[in-house]
Amino acid sequence: MLQINRVKTILGLAGALAISLATSEASAAQVKRFFIGVGTMSAENWVDFVKGASQTIHSVDPNVQITVLQSDFQGQKLLSDISSAFAGGCGDCIALVDTASIAFTKAIVEKAQEAGAKIVTVYNRPEDNHPWDTASDAWVANIAFDATQIGYMTGKSLCDALGGKGKIAALGGVPDNPPAKRRLEGLDKALKECPGVELLDTRFANWAATEAQSVTRGWITRFGDDLNGVFGSNDAMGMGAIAALRENGLNGKVKVTGGDGTVAYWELITKGDALSTVHDDNFNFGAYGAALAYAAAVGDVKLDQLTHAQRDFYLKQKLVDAKNVGGVLEGYRNVDLTKLSYQVLKQDFWAESAGQIGQGDMK
Repeated sequence: MLQINRVKTILGLAGALAISLATSEASAAQVKRFFIGVGTMSAENWVDFVKGASQTIHSVDPNVQITVLQSDFQGQKLLSDISSAFAGGCGDCIALVDTASIAFTKAIVEKAQEAGAKIVTVYNRPEDNHPWDTASDAWVANIAFDATQIGYMTGKSLCDALGGKGKIAALGGVPDNPPAKRRLEGLDKALKECPGVELLDTRFANWAATEAQSVTRGWITRFGDDLNGVFGSNDAMGMGAIAALRENGLNGKVKVTGGDGTVAYWELITKGDALSTVHDDNFNFGAYGAALAYAAAVGDVKLDQLTHAQRDFYLKQKLVDAKNVGGVLEGYRNVDLTKLSYQVLKQDFWAESAGQIGQGDMK
């Protein structure tokens, strides 16, 4: 049975699909519990992440107990929850977690090692810690989307939509969070190629729509007609900005970007309210992370035989705007989760890799 802790809603979490695999009963029995640590289950990208991960593990064994731990982007909260989950040993456990902050990643992977669990992290890895040199018997891999590329692609689209001239403001995620910093660095890279666009202000809204809406209201009052665009580091903040603009009849007039690739945001692109976002395939994100954790636990991969690029890598992504949003939406609505079975992913755990995470990318 799927056990969900501290989650208000799963929004139709996909049921387990039992698929007959060429996995021995002894191997399957090694994994009995699976912990998934996410930022918030109120965000569609994390819901899809959990769906993909759950699909993969339950394709091997529908009896694996899955527990979702919601951090609310507070690393200390997740560390406390993980510590409780691993208490007393966890040799039959695997984990797939967003540690919320680089400050807690080392402690969390070391907790996994102490407990005998295998763990895959996503997004937040300290620059000087890697799966091959920190808790290396437990820390299987770190997987992310290239946050700099996200910021660059959406920032460039904003520049192009403004004809290379105008004034914008930027919404950042969480201070000192590598993905948040990288997305803003991507915007900075785009603006250097577009000197006619001026950045008026940058504020952090903690990845949240309500905070972004409040910040954008302030910008509308402060900048008035000078505000031509809003760079949203993720879709939730982009939607918050659009809500504030809608209150003033400015939706569609002030260009707004996102950065996660959610259905709600893609639909706003089709309506003309939003300009662009990306397609980060979060089903794949969760599935490949879960598959690697499971493979390490049952011996289908040997950690000391993997390259650095196989233990610390980006996944593929693409820009979504008015030109391709229809096809992206159709593909998402007709997604075939059975393709995320462990048996399928096992053929190539790195099929969706976009390459090793670069030096300096996790600062």
